[in-house]
Amino acid sequence: MIITALPRMGSGRISEAKRLQFHADMHEVVAWMRQYVARLGFAPVARSWLYALESEGIITKGDFTWSGKWLADRRKEGLIPFELVGADSTRALSGSDVYDKEETPREYINRQLRESLDQAKHYWPASYWKHQEYFPIIWTEKRDLIKLFEPELPNAIRRFASKGQADVNSRVALIQECDWAELQGLEPVVLYCGDLDPMGVKMSDAIAENLRPLAKVLNWDDSLEDMADDGRIVRFGLNAEFVDNAGLVWIDGLETSSGGDLANPNHKHRKFPYVQDYLETYGPRKVEANALIANPTAARSLIRDELWQWLSHSGHKQWESENRAASSEATGHVDAITRMLAMFDSVGALYNPRRLEQAVNSGLNSLPPAAN
Repeated sequence: MIITALPRMGSGRISEAKRLQFHADMHEVVAWMRQYVARLGFAPVARSWLYALESEGIITKGDFTWSGKWLADRRKEGLIPFELVGADSTRALSGSDVYDKEETPREYINRQLRESLDQAKHYWPASYWKHQEYFPIIWTEKRDLIKLFEPELPNAIRRFASKGQADVNSRVALIQECDWAELQGLEPVVLYCGDLDPMGVKMSDAIAENLRPLAKVLNWDDSLEDMADDGRIVRFGLNAEFVDNAGLVWIDGLETSSGGDLANPNHKHRKFPYVQDYLETYGPRKVEANALIANPTAARSLIRDELWQWLSHSGHKQWESENRAASSEATGHVDAITRMLAMFDSVGALYNPRRLEQAVNSGLNSLPPAAN
């Protein structure tokens, strides 16, 4: 399904025909959004929907302000289902009231025992990094890219979204992760994916520069220089070849969120070196990283191909093998404990202290002497 514009009712007196057409157009928009969500496997946040609309050529970057209000208004009117727009975790409600639904202490204890024993079966003690050489960290501009990549990421892979330039706390956390990796005998690697536009390319080129002041404070500056010199700060997307091969949409012009166009000779930033370099390489066009939402298969192939240049397949298999063996042993112990509890329960001893003591004493007396 293809939509070409966001339907608007208009102001003033609205005819019945126009009202019906508006609602019919909204049904098409909702159907299109459902297709997007089904293809992605998650609902993008409101901001990412704007990037998705831009990547489809339905709006431009300069339309973001009114389009964001349009999206919010249609949701408040009940025309766009709430579940189609993901929650921004930074604005999520926090706090909870923990209570138990069981009617009796015995029911509560039984549930706790079942859950604890079931969890014990998933014993998985070996660190993922035990048989790895490199420690890749995924850094993206947009949170939804992390969600898009996650099916390809082992749980141990650190990942974060900077929403533009990373703040001080994020950069400090990144350096601390890299420092931890080195203490484990690993070589840290930063894998960055951002917009293919002048600022996006500038950001990726300046990662080491932006980390340098904080690395100096944290006494990690020599390691940072080694990391940069060794090519362990990598921009793996977006690039022009991937964009063309994946069929992503180039957007004409270099419109910014303020409505200006960096491709305009009169723009105040037009003569900046990073803008000139970009125009010389790519011309007056761009691709937002959120355009990957339009092709999740290509997006996951992109992260998979880059990630496994740094991870060891054999190390991954060895990690799985060791943990499966440990989990299997734990499962055997859990089964034995479960049978023991069932035995005590069958004779009415599990929740009767006196009978439990009798059963234990009887059982101990019937055992052979301990071997020396």
